[in-house]
Amino acid sequence: FQQISTPIPLGLVAATAAAITPADRVLEPSAGTGLLAILAETAGASLVLNELAETRAALLSCLFPAVSASRFDAAQIDDHLDPGAVPSVVLMNPPFSVMANVEGRMVDAAWRHIASALARLAPGGRLVTITGANFAPDHPAWTAAFTRLQERGRIVFSAAIDGSAYAKHGTTFPTRLTVIDKLPADDPTVFAYAPGIAPDAATLLAW
Repeated sequence: FQQISTPIPLGLVAATAAAITPADRVLEPSAGTGLLAILAETAGASLVLNELAETRAALLSCLFPAVSASRFDAAQIDDHLDPGAVPSVVLMNPPFSVMANVEGRMVDAAWRHIASALARLAPGGRLVTITGANFAPDHPAWTAAFTRLQERGRIVFSAAIDGSAYAKHGTTFPTRLTVIDKLPADDPTVFAYAPGIAPDAATLLAW
């Protein structure tokens, strides 16, 4: 299931972009080994955790004993979570191109995860996601999808990150940080300014 843990510096940038407070309820749909969840917990937020993989779900139960992590396919997270589990923040690093029980590459895997998480997010809430770099509003393959998405949530930031950010985690695939607020965009066809490719997490944080 593309089980690549989030590098800590990139996780810190994502958590900073999420602007998490003790009043927040944070959903991590593919919580993995908890590297993003621990940042939300450190900020004082309550957690809603989900992880499909058995080994990683067991690890989460050890790391967060007070949280009962669910084990749903995060691509349909909104369909499966308890109706009362409504987060004010979603912090996520979904699989880029694979899906549960589906063989081969799925180019829209990340999209499915994000769309379902956004549906679950409370109105006015914030979703911060790490994806492949090509999953961008200005990429011709995704412009129409992001235009439709902006009818529900406006993209307030999107920037690519050089692949070296993941080098210690076994891949040099370039990634992207995208921030979406669950408020309809004034004009769904207009996207936030994209500053380019950040060479490292420090540059991304400065942006």
